Amino acid sequence: MNPVRRNANLVMLAGIAGAALLYRFPPEKYSFYPVCPIHQYLHLYCPGCGSTRALAALLHGRVIDAMHYNPLFVALVPLLLTFSAMLYWKAVKRNEIEWPRISKPTLSFFLGLVAVFTIARNL
Repeated sequence: MNPVRRNANLVMLAGIAGAALLYRFPPEKYSFYPVCPIHQYLHLYCPGCGSTRALAALLHGRVIDAMHYNPLFVALVPLLLTFSAMLYWKAVKRNEIEWPRISKPTLSFFLGLVAVFTIARNL
């Protein structure tokens, strides 16, 4: 097996193992997950705060709880899964990693969205 395909499979297996770990040991019941340093020291929610709990809730089928923890993350999960699937497919099919190009307006939109979300959740 060539190295690109092997690495793509290892990343996919690591993601599945991480999801299984999160499913088996949800953050609401276990405290070994890392704490957000921004929230710990500044008492502000960063854009990623609650994403681990949101993913655990989604894995358990609790969409409303996931939206409560981090609605932006929940909204972006389909995009993240599609992006990951595209990268994996290209790695397996073409035997090379080719990162999709993101236009400046698209990147600016998402950065602005994250900024507005971060400000709004801390008001």
